[in-house]
Amino acid sequence: MQLKGLKIGFGFTGAYCVFDQVFPELQNLVDAGADVIPIVSYQVGVTDSRYGNAKDFFKRMKDITGNEVIQTMSDAESLNKYEKPLDLFVIAPCTGCSLSKLANGATDTPVLMMAKELFRNNKPVLLGIATNDGLSISAKSIAILLSTKNIYFIPFGQDNVKEKPNSLVSKFNLMIPSILHTINKEQLQPILEKY
Repeated sequence: MQLKGLKIGFGFTGAYCVFDQVFPELQNLVDAGADVIPIVSYQVGVTDSRYGNAKDFFKRMKDITGNEVIQTMSDAESLNKYEKPLDLFVIAPCTGCSLSKLANGATDTPVLMMAKELFRNNKPVLLGIATNDGLSISAKSIAILLSTKNIYFIPFGQDNVKEKPNSLVSKFNLMIPSILHTINKEQLQPILEKY
C-alpha cells in the first residue's frame, strides 16, 4: 500500500468519547506499513474520564505503534529536527479548542507545536474533528482552516442531529483515503458526510 515507509505523526486531543473510533484507525495505519509517532495534548496526558484513563491510553498508543508517546513541547519540536522528518501529521480527534488555537496560530501544546513544525516545512496536516460546537462557535475556526494552506480534513458530518445539533465529527473510517489524498496535497471529497 502507498502508506508503506511514510512517517506519520498522530496527535490526540481531548475528545475522549471518540478514542474508541480512532484507535482502530491508528492500528490500520501501522498495519499498512506506516511508521506512526503518537503525540498528545497536555490534557490527554493527565485526564482520566468515563471513557478511560491517561495511563491506559498511553499504553495502547505505544502498543499499537511501537513508539514512545511524545508528551512535551520540546520533544515535539525536536522530533522533526533531529530525526527523519514527518511526511504528514494527523490530529484525530481534533477538539474545538485545538481548532480555535490552530486557526489563530497558537502553539501551546505538543500537538500544536508539531503542527507548526509541519507548516514550517511545507508539509500537510490532516484534521479529524470531534467538537460539540462545530456548527456554532467553532464554525469560524473550521472556516479559517478550510482555507488555510497545507490543512486538510477527514470528511465530517453531524453525528447526533437530535440531541447535539451543533456537533460535528469526522468519519474516522475515512482516515486512510484522506491520508492518501493529503500526501498528494488534495482534499478528499465530499468533505461533508451524512451520518
